[in-house]
Amino acid sequence: MLSRHIALKFDNVIRNILLRAEVPPSQVQTPRLGRLEDAETALEQECARVVLAMPQEERGVLSLTYGLSGHAPIPPHRAADVLGWTLIQTMTIGEGAILRLRNAKSARAAFEPLLEALHPRLLAAADEIYEMRLADVPRKRRDKVLKNLWCDISPLERLALRGFGDGEIPEMERALERRASGQLLC
Repeated sequence: MLSRHIALKFDNVIRNILLRAEVPPSQVQTPRLGRLEDAETALEQECARVVLAMPQEERGVLSLTYGLSGHAPIPPHRAADVLGWTLIQTMTIGEGAILRLRNAKSARAAFEPLLEALHPRLLAAADEIYEMRLADVPRKRRDKVLKNLWCDISPLERLALRGFGDGEIPEMERALERRASGQLLC
């Protein structure tokens, strides 16, 4: 049973690699890259200042896992390899950094407006997913809407969404509540 499960996962990985190789490079969705120093908007610049003021270790973990260093975001186990740390050490420092973002008054003041600025884009994605669901579009194609959103937002917006916030789905629900109460007009 376990060997079949492993074989299926291996088959899926190979299939995805081959499918990606067949697709023209212009159609491959990759996360938007950027560095902290290249923050575009005033909201992002304020968030970048908060992240740059964090301790070096925490900033390093966040930079690797959210793509704040100009490279694609990588999962924590690969970040641990890059940093030369154990996975538990990387996860502990990363969680400490997230807690600092969620609890520090200056971080909340910087990240809450950026997260709220993302709500119209989240609503557009939620509306698109809802329409696809009504049309009985398969879940895989609906999930691609979230992947496209994830790839289109800046690294600091990714950090605001998944690090400071609770993720795409809970934030979509908050945005829908704001729209229903008249606080957000889209």
